[in-house]
Amino acid sequence: MGNSELHDAYSTLAKAGEAKLKEKGSVFLALAVPVANADEADEILAGWRKAYYDSTHIGWARRLAPPPDGEERWDDDGEPHGSTGQPILHAIRGAELWGVLVGVVRWYGGTKLGVGGLVRAYGGVAAEALKTARRKTITVTTALQITVPHDRAGAVYTYAEREGAQVDPPDAGAESLTLTLHFPASRADKAREEIQEMTAGRAEIRVIA
Repeated sequence: MGNSELHDAYSTLAKAGEAKLKEKGSVFLALAVPVANADEADEILAGWRKAYYDSTHIGWARRLAPPPDGEERWDDDGEPHGSTGQPILHAIRGAELWGVLVGVVRWYGGTKLGVGGLVRAYGGVAAEALKTARRKTITVTTALQITVPHDRAGAVYTYAEREGAQVDPPDAGAESLTLTLHFPASRADKAREEIQEMTAGRAEIRVIA
């Protein structure tokens, strides 16, 4: 699932967290870890399945990257539909985290919990695991590579200073100067327009990150 809203910063996990719950004989172990991409998430999930081979189910949910590229996925792993993966995802959303995988390992204890009981168990223990994990904030920027004639470079530098943009060391040519400016993601499109306007359309601008 995606979102068209750009984020200049988002929260993720700096360190893994876990929590355990016992409910009517069943044991639930929640594991919350930071992940960079889908491949890493799949590899971690495969490792859990190997490590907890004696478990009955491993339900999971993941939320990758911030909007607009964010992806949300979940799996009930054989539990009743909507009782497992979605409550885990709801816990991740409630914690306002991205770049996170949460798996809940269940060892069945002989007593059925019903859909409502499963929702509370899976979602609750997932939320507790996320609470135990240390968080960190990631800043999202977009880099614009700007090539301008030397007589327009001063205006670009002034603009960058005014907007608080990070400026990389320039690459000077005989007739032009190439600058790389890092803007908050939500400001990048507007910055391109304003730089074009202040340089009278003489700037060549390329998005490089």
